[in-house]
Amino acid sequence: MSNLSIFLIFALINFGLIAIGFRFFGKRGIIGYIILSVIAANLQVNKGVIFNFGFFELEATLGNVMFAGIFLATDLLNEKYGMKEAKNAVNISIFANLSFILIMFISTLFKGLEYSTDFNNALELFFSINGGTFKAVLVGNCVYFISQSVDVYVYAKIKNWNSSKKTLWIRNNGSTFISQMIDTLLVTFGFALVGIFPLDIVGSIIITTLVVKYIAAIIDTPFLYLMSRLTPSDLKNQEKKAA
Repeated sequence: MSNLSIFLIFALINFGLIAIGFRFFGKRGIIGYIILSVIAANLQVNKGVIFNFGFFELEATLGNVMFAGIFLATDLLNEKYGMKEAKNAVNISIFANLSFILIMFISTLFKGLEYSTDFNNALELFFSINGGTFKAVLVGNCVYFISQSVDVYVYAKIKNWNSSKKTLWIRNNGSTFISQMIDTLLVTFGFALVGIFPLDIVGSIIITTLVVKYIAAIIDTPFLYLMSRLTPSDLKNQEKKAA
């Protein structure tokens, strides 16, 4: 199976899991999945992949689908619960991610037994000070805060201008396209400067990453329409109290 086929299947699964989390757990389900996505994306971003479109190929870093899911999830929070809750989810996910990396970094300080050498090496590779994930998290969280803040703000502004369900795709894709461009530019240069990948491929990484992210953003639009029609138990309780 090609990387492109896996990418499309992965996108559908990822966005579908967000919908399931929202349907059964409401706001808590979305926040939980955002936390999972941030941690997973910062691990996956260390892996480079090539997408073959037949006439051309795109080289990108893995993790783009998970990041696209985060933007979908915060847009959903913004749509159903408001701008304040979307901002709060971003802050919680950053705290959870930094806490996870700190805990995993401490685990690299322990001296492991010989039978766990492979696992020890894997921890060192990802979570030591010189490891890829450690650097990715430091850069990624700063950029993530900036880009998500832009996404939440732009989405709320467009929603204030027109909150109709018919224009849901405009605020979803409009906020995502702008914030994803900011995210890609900042994180690509940041990763290159800390040595995660060579500086001479920054230009191609930016272009290909944006293409992949924008494809994922278009795919997620039907899922946002689907989820906008769902009313989980926490929203039903709010409606009962308001009545």
